[in-house]
Amino acid sequence: MPPGPETEPSAAPRPRTSVVVPVFNRPVFVKEAIESALAQECPGGHEVVVVDDGSTDRTPEVLASFGGRIRAFRQANAGPAVARNRAVAESRGEYVAFLDSDDVWLPGKLDAQVRILDAHPEACLVHSEVAEFFEEGEPRRWTRRPELLGGRVLLELARRNFVHTMTVLARRSCLDAVSSGPAAPFDPAYPPCEDWDLWLRLAERWAFVADPEPRVRTRVHEGGISSDPLVVYAQGCRALAAAADRITRSGSDAAPAFRAEAARWHVKLGRRLVRAERRAEAKAAFTKAVELAPSARWQVLLARLFPKRSREA
Repeated sequence: MPPGPETEPSAAPRPRTSVVVPVFNRPVFVKEAIESALAQECPGGHEVVVVDDGSTDRTPEVLASFGGRIRAFRQANAGPAVARNRAVAESRGEYVAFLDSDDVWLPGKLDAQVRILDAHPEACLVHSEVAEFFEEGEPRRWTRRPELLGGRVLLELARRNFVHTMTVLARRSCLDAVSSGPAAPFDPAYPPCEDWDLWLRLAERWAFVADPEPRVRTRVHEGGISSDPLVVYAQGCRALAAAADRITRSGSDAAPAFRAEAARWHVKLGRRLVRAERRAEAKAAFTKAVELAPSARWQVLLARLFPKRSREA
């Protein structure tokens, strides 16, 4: 039988930190991920909350094998954003850490990051570097690796999503403050960019802390999330446009610069759509770019004239 909600003893101590893990059809990888979380030392203690997002393989059996060492829940398949939100809702910690079912935390991750976030009350989250590895264990580094940034990073986040979800430890109070509903920090309207959307909403209000140490080994494998780049660009542009509207309504001085960055992304999307011969969608992207920042009309003109530009930031 798949694991279901547990009844917690009334005297059970509340953990300081909750580790949330969404999983769908990854029985081998999720076992390694959970074991890496359970092995962590954490000031104030931690719990591991796993949501099985409607797996159809042996994943429920693997989760059941952990017994009372984890809190496992099952739901009909609804996607990673909804699964993460369910895990957050079921969790109890002051801090919330995110772990993907195919990644592995390195020893000391939680202990170090809880202490870092404790030392930075002005920050909503801490995030770190990652180490990539193939299934056979061969390490790899990106050739265009995003710079790890901390502080007030809103404009930097508009230029690129540099936060790796599986490295994040966040304050629950901040997640609740930007949630669209009770314990619903991830908006499922932006797959697979719901994480970028969340970081933008948090960065509008608080600082981030950058932890330069690699705290996670992220797995590179054929079964990983590898969405159509056009979908990623389109959803990222939607999230940026929504953020630009929020920031503009707030009267922030950052609004013009943010809108310019959002326009730049729409131009990039339009250029890719032109190359894919999806002319109507490209026209809509270019129109939105100019709506966001009228000065983008020159970028749009260049994109129309030279859609095969090879290097895009």
